Amino acid sequence: MLGRGKRLAAKGEEDFTAEDWATLQRAMMASGILVGLSVGGVDSDEMFALVKTLREASVAHPRRFIREVAASSAFDTGLRPGVKYSEYLPYAEKTIRSAASIVASAAPAELPDFREFLVEIATVVAEVNQEGGFLGVGAQRRTPKEVAATDAVRLAARHD
Repeated sequence: MLGRGKRLAAKGEEDFTAEDWATLQRAMMASGILVGLSVGGVDSDEMFALVKTLREASVAHPRRFIREVAASSAFDTGLRPGVKYSEYLPYAEKTIRSAASIVASAAPAELPDFREFLVEIATVVAEVNQEGGFLGVGAQRRTPKEVAATDAVRLAARHD
């Protein structure tokens, strides 16, 4: 029980091992990369949206924890040349599950916001390009494959 005027200190990088912190960073990247791969490959617009989302969060996210993990991202994607969605999916899911477990253990109060941020990253990447249609008519903001990839991120982040 906390006394009057006392608050729990926000968690940050100093509360994690270097290896665990790196896993959190890889999970953020994997959340966006997975969605990009779902429609064939990660293009420059999707990568720009991913980096922009991380940079904006590093300055403006209301949670210190998210600001710190986004600011320190090393942009380690785990992506190899020519890798396909089906090959990257197990890596992304494992990385995201591991990151969620790390946060649940070291900073449980941050877990809901971390999960939400991973899904936000996936959603931003999914909404960058309009896919399908003809000359822009009938194009979709998010394809079924992007929706499925975003759902995979959501499910992996929920894994306890």
